[in-house]
Amino acid sequence: MTWFPYICFLVTIIIIWFMPKHLTKVEIYVTWFVVGLINLSSDIILSFVFHLYELGPKGVQLSVHFIELTLGSTHGIIYLNFMPHDVKRFIPYFFAWIAYSILLESALLYFGFITYSGWSLWYSGIYYAVALVYTRWHLNFIRSGK
Repeated sequence: MTWFPYICFLVTIIIIWFMPKHLTKVEIYVTWFVVGLINLSSDIILSFVFHLYELGPKGVQLSVHFIELTLGSTHGIIYLNFMPHDVKRFIPYFFAWIAYSILLESALLYFGFITYSGWSLWYSGIYYAVALVYTRWHLNFIRSGK
């Protein structure tokens, strides 16, 4: 098992710990679980059901599930914490996060944490775009109280 995703997780936890908080504790808590659940569900469907990629060594690995439940969540919290509310400022922020996500996934590929077998970075780019729009909606939904 490669060390790279664990280093990424540690870095994101340190960032979250020290960043100025623009999210409430409840928003962080709910976002952590929602993003983690979506990430785990997506990986189960795309990896185990459709066999489009493999995370970590073949088969079910507790260490891989740890990364599935934490790495995306920490990135989601950082993304939402610094997300501009103004649409004109949000658009470049949104595309920067898509680029960052693709670069991170490329590094995970390089270090052997992800192995494609029918998946592509193009698909990931589309997935990240949808996920980032969803998390923006998610935060607005939480804050609306409805």
